[in-house]
Amino acid sequence: MHRNPGTEHEELWVIWNGSFGVVDTVAVGRIAAGPHGTSAWLEEPYDMVGPFNLDDLVANGRINFAACTVMSRQKWQEDQVELRRESLKLRREAQERLSDYQAQFNSGCFRQSGPERRFSDRRHRETLQLPLDGLLEAWQIKAAFRRLAQKAHPDVGGSHEQFIRITEARNALLERAS
Repeated sequence: MHRNPGTEHEELWVIWNGSFGVVDTVAVGRIAAGPHGTSAWLEEPYDMVGPFNLDDLVANGRINFAACTVMSRQKWQEDQVELRRESLKLRREAQERLSDYQAQFNSGCFRQSGPERRFSDRRHRETLQLPLDGLLEAWQIKAAFRRLAQKAHPDVGGSHEQFIRITEARNALLERAS
């Protein structure tokens, strides 16, 4: 891999994360020619974005990579209003789902007993990758949650839904462990 100083790739590109409504500018960092075109990675602190097809980015002015969109400044100027609207809509929907979940949880809709509770315990244990049988200590539950949260948290590229599932499982198992 090498860097091509003095090429058109030295320009600043716009990076947009609609999940958080964050926009920044960044340069292309590493570049490597391969059999399927030119692969590239962004510079720090966005160096985890890559490899992506640099030829596609230059030709189309825009690529999507995980939760981010990398685009030319011109493309950003053309599309930013719509991108911001869509981002706001998605964040509001996520907040509504979270509020609905919290309301259901606080009203006791998730409290179960009997066979349903055993099934739920099993599901929660599987979610946190804990042993399916035996007593669980609070520290075991918390440690399993922390281990999975490091990968599942939306701030590190994880899924919002997965993070809610592991949080749900942790809370339910901690409630039963106490």
